[in-house]
Amino acid sequence: MTKRLLIVAMLLLFATEALANYSVNGERKSFEIRRTDSPPVIDGVLDDAVWEDAAFVDDFHQTAPTNGAAPTERTVVRVTYDDEFLYIAANLQDSDPAAIQAKQLIQGKMFYSDDRFWVTLDSFNNKRNDYFFQVNANGVRRDALRENNARFIDEWEAIWHAESQVHENGWATEIAIPFKSISFAPDSDTWGINFGRGIVRKQEYDLWSSYERQDWPAYGGEVTGISEIEQGLGLDVVPSVTASRSKDRVAGVETNGVEPSLDIRYRITPSLSATFTFNTDFSTAEVDEQQVALDRFSLFYPEKRDFFLQDAGIFEFGNINTNGRPFFSRRIGLSEDGEEVGIIAGAKLTGRVGDFSVGALAIRQEAYEDITAKDLFVARGSYNVLDESSVGFIVTHGDPTSNESNAVVGVDFLYRNSDGPFGEILTGKFWAQQSESSDLDGDDQAFGANFEIPSDKLSVYVDLQNIEENFRPALGFVNREGIRRIATGTRYRTRPETGYWRAINHRVDYYLTTDMDGNTLSERIAIEPVGLYSNEDDYVFLRWSRQREAVLEDFELFDRLNVPAGEYEFDRYRAQIRTGVQRPLRVELTVENGGYFDGTRLMKSVELQWRQSEHLFLGLAYMENDVDLSSGSFKSRLASVRTDIAFNSRWSWANLVQFDNTAEVAGINSRLRYLPEAGKEIVLVLNHGATINPDNSFSATDSDLNLRVSYIFRY
Repeated sequence: MTKRLLIVAMLLLFATEALANYSVNGERKSFEIRRTDSPPVIDGVLDDAVWEDAAFVDDFHQTAPTNGAAPTERTVVRVTYDDEFLYIAANLQDSDPAAIQAKQLIQGKMFYSDDRFWVTLDSFNNKRNDYFFQVNANGVRRDALRENNARFIDEWEAIWHAESQVHENGWATEIAIPFKSISFAPDSDTWGINFGRGIVRKQEYDLWSSYERQDWPAYGGEVTGISEIEQGLGLDVVPSVTASRSKDRVAGVETNGVEPSLDIRYRITPSLSATFTFNTDFSTAEVDEQQVALDRFSLFYPEKRDFFLQDAGIFEFGNINTNGRPFFSRRIGLSEDGEEVGIIAGAKLTGRVGDFSVGALAIRQEAYEDITAKDLFVARGSYNVLDESSVGFIVTHGDPTSNESNAVVGVDFLYRNSDGPFGEILTGKFWAQQSESSDLDGDDQAFGANFEIPSDKLSVYVDLQNIEENFRPALGFVNREGIRRIATGTRYRTRPETGYWRAINHRVDYYLTTDMDGNTLSERIAIEPVGLYSNEDDYVFLRWSRQREAVLEDFELFDRLNVPAGEYEFDRYRAQIRTGVQRPLRVELTVENGGYFDGTRLMKSVELQWRQSEHLFLGLAYMENDVDLSSGSFKSRLASVRTDIAFNSRWSWANLVQFDNTAEVAGINSRLRYLPEAGKEIVLVLNHGATINPDNSFSATDSDLNLRVSYIFRY
């Protein structure tokens, strides 16, 4: 670590001490839980005797449409536990049961269009992170991790159980969460907890505990009285086998095979676990949705592989969204061209020890092309300070896509105060990194800071980045280096007491990117004079932006149109209309037009989503960019069709067809999935790819069929 990084680390510690006089004030909601000797039957019918004596809460309040108002429908939540499970029952009364929305029947899928109930568990009671469990009236489960009061990791999955039933006075749900599925501090009898409910037709959202319409872990209540809970041996063994058949239709080569794989997860303590993977198979992971690059910088695709998603939040650093991330798990097991690279074995240690969060990842990646086999390593740690803040470090080692050596070290400080000095929520982040690469020398550091007051009425933010030209995190993500960047903006919101509109936004954002000598590379001001949100969740906004770009070297747009080096200035105009998610047919229309480098670009997009019933969902998305530059013209088209067919809550068939004339590719992904219960899965995946010929005909290039069976054994 350089002297500069040491100085930054010391400043972070001094900042921690200086800010220690601020803390979250106010009394938290709390209730005491009682143990049961007779667990309920999880069937969505609240007739078990155990619920009569269980602790309950019913003092909910609205966060929308009217913050703090009494709910229009009553919600009663009862909670109990035994050695192995936390049990939650919710009676969600409704004056019009026939109007209850329940059109999602596929486990794990989002159901924004449905009525829903959720519970969050801050099992370490640190007011920073929690587990999110949500269920609809069909008993469909959805889960996620919420990290650092800011990041929602929806791809995370856990084993838990839920069933729901509609009754004459509304609907009810019963939930059983195994203590084996979560981490917790065994010596603490107090957890953070919260409950929420969505009534979609009214666009009403009710919470048990919140602050300024927010329900992050910092604003949850508490449950006391938890003791003597068990995780057994804390051992999950997940064998799986994949039978595959692949065909390269260009070379005429066909391969068949059967590959076993094994994942093992062992909880060393209730709050610390080790995970091992052998002969890891990702052939049935969800495919990426196509994107089109509209500038000279590489695109960012989210992680979708289960092994890397487990406890992924622990490895998050500095709350950096994209550019400048020291660790981005998609660098592992994928070539620079996006082709899968085998993983021989991997090990991961994640969890918490007291006020420390720790994460370590070691991977042995196979050799491919001219790249030798690689040993890759990441270590991440953070320490809780103040009421909601943390200070931490990260270290990475290894380069998965070259034979050069690479390492990164970084420190970060995340500050959050729910009762800040301005009377509002105050957040801040500070981070610093340095990379070392065998093929680069000097100018290899990166720094960043962010301050934000995310108030509902008036929000303000300032974000700073300094990324030197040789900063290269081989296990991370950088798509623009050698820059200094400032982004700042404000949004003012009014909420009319009556009328059609629920909220009216006015927004201004400013972005400036320079080189290390202060010369402007990009500058943009964006003004949203009005953004309207209706009581039916419909949305419309208008935006004007002026942009300056200094292109230092010629680059190819769409791999077809040359953009010469030079300085450009242009205006752009954008309008968007989106209907509410609760509507059977959801429509989103966007038009953007204006200058673009030395020419013009007209963007048009349409997205249609039709939920015919809980058994059928159809989605259509189309985006067109009509670009006219001095070097020529091109019309980029990106289209997709999605169908989700749910035979019941266990059998589903999902299909995605994509078309991208920019990359001249088209593809079909079809997934037939059987999920008899949480932890057991059979999935059949068909992928078929094709190229698009100049006459718009298709030529098949490859296809593969994979059948994967997996089963979790818990001890």
